[in-house]
Amino acid sequence: MVAVVDPAPPPLRLATWHAGDGDRVRITPLYRSPIVSLGTFWCGPDDVRWSLENLVGDVAHIIFPSNPVWIAPEGHELALAGPNHAVFLNPGEVFRRRRFNGGGDRNHFMVVGEETVDEWLRAGRFPNPLGKLLPRPYMTVRAIARALAAGADGLMVEEQLLRLGHATVVGAFRADERMPRRRRRPPPVVEDAKALLSARYTEHLTLEELGRAVNVSPFHLARSFRRHTGYTLHEYRVHLRLRAALERLSGGDEDLAVIARAVGFSSHSHLTATFRRAFGVPPSRVRKPTLPPLG
Repeated sequence: MVAVVDPAPPPLRLATWHAGDGDRVRITPLYRSPIVSLGTFWCGPDDVRWSLENLVGDVAHIIFPSNPVWIAPEGHELALAGPNHAVFLNPGEVFRRRRFNGGGDRNHFMVVGEETVDEWLRAGRFPNPLGKLLPRPYMTVRAIARALAAGADGLMVEEQLLRLGHATVVGAFRADERMPRRRRRPPPVVEDAKALLSARYTEHLTLEELGRAVNVSPFHLARSFRRHTGYTLHEYRVHLRLRAALERLSGGDEDLAVIARAVGFSSHSHLTATFRRAFGVPPSRVRKPTLPPLG
């Protein structure tokens, strides 16, 4: 008697909410399986989709933005999603995007099967479209992409992607579950402050200058910002600098002292110490093809 083996399910579809369109939109599959898939997405600032509603499709997405974009699923106000955030889109959702400072949209993204999301979240759906992204998941998704380019084993990649997705969901929604529902929609002043810091993160703006720029008292701004983002204003700016440094480290052999000055740190040693505290590894480790620890 010959055993009958069920055929393997097809890999999860990548980015069903966009179709590639020449030079304006590029979707690059990095890994595909029936459990979890990974890809990169780039959309130019002149693409027609900025003015249209977009459909997620039939698979849940976790997006790791590389640059800021205004985004919101149907029924939500536009919020600024940048390198300090993860974006969560449920199957079947419709969403819209707006350019930030005239730029495009560049990100890594995962698509995750329904059974996996059910294991991560009791409701089986992401409760909010935007969440705080911890430093190591931000680094790990980029390290996985480099490992894939170097021929990483598929089993290892799937395990790392699932750990990455779970860490991202837990980091975003564990604190959110303790937040009263009436506080979950950030007031405009918080989005204004996020936008200001995203545009000017290399500058040494003071709390007084930030409060004056968004027209509230420094105390009110600091309290509201931390309550609704999970970051202090200072942490938000430091993490923007760190993630900008990580992108430049991953892109070549640029001198670390040059990177430090370019992203707003006072010195090579200041960047190195802050980087190690946030990511758990020194900047030199990022340039290696092996995966840093997710933690």
